[in-house]
Amino acid sequence: MKNNGFLRIWGILYPVFMYYAVSNIVIALAVMALNITEDNYVQSYTMLQTIAVAVAIPMLYGFYRKDQQLFTVYHQRTRNEKEEAGKENMLWTGVCIFLCGALAGLVLNQIFEATGLTEMSEGYRNVTSHFFSGDLLFEILGLGILAPVAEEILYRGVVYARMSGWMGLRMAAVSSALVFGGLHMNLVQFAYAFLMGLLLVFFLEKCHNLWGAVLGHIGANLITVLRVETGMLDWMEKNQVLYWGVTALMAAACLLLLWFLSGNTPWGKSKGQV
Repeated sequence: MKNNGFLRIWGILYPVFMYYAVSNIVIALAVMALNITEDNYVQSYTMLQTIAVAVAIPMLYGFYRKDQQLFTVYHQRTRNEKEEAGKENMLWTGVCIFLCGALAGLVLNQIFEATGLTEMSEGYRNVTSHFFSGDLLFEILGLGILAPVAEEILYRGVVYARMSGWMGLRMAAVSSALVFGGLHMNLVQFAYAFLMGLLLVFFLEKCHNLWGAVLGHIGANLITVLRVETGMLDWMEKNQVLYWGVTALMAAACLLLLWFLSGNTPWGKSKGQV
């Protein structure tokens, strides 16, 4: 039984280790091939991450496809639910998920900044200085699109899917969100990624398909890139009443979208039913 439990845990974490190993190897090779030095490493960081993620996506999709072909508990359940749900209102659902993800990302960032957590976390400041010091094209392509695709295949499509067949939906949602948050390596990103991880599982289950989580994640990441690079919300910082008033309105809009999306999810099922 102990060996069986270890093998389950290893089967869940092995793709994560492979993702980071491949990404780091690709970055190291790209640094050498492009002759990137310490002086221009920070400015090249987002480009390097974009290259690494693009190379890793086929490998991650291989893990996901293998699970699909093995007809695991998760994929059997979602296939049945997808057939029952049909394709009606899929466009509307996708738009709602994208907007909900974007609003959730904005609200969480607003709260973390207002509480001073972003200033207290040196790790967070280092990460943002690297991510937002390069070319806007790579920020949009890498951070905004490719990273969400890769992370959703890995954390929801593989990690959460495998966990849900073992420990049930609720425990799998929390556990996969903890893994997702923990690997961001600083307090602010841990809290942000954990909460977003729970929301992205909801999107996944709403659509019975990985694209739901991908759309929500892209929405959150793209709005963050635009917010940082364009300063489009700087006007909110004129005073505290305006700041918190607009933040509350965005939170209310996000909750309203969640209410619209809340039907036809299996969250009420017990572990034995999944």
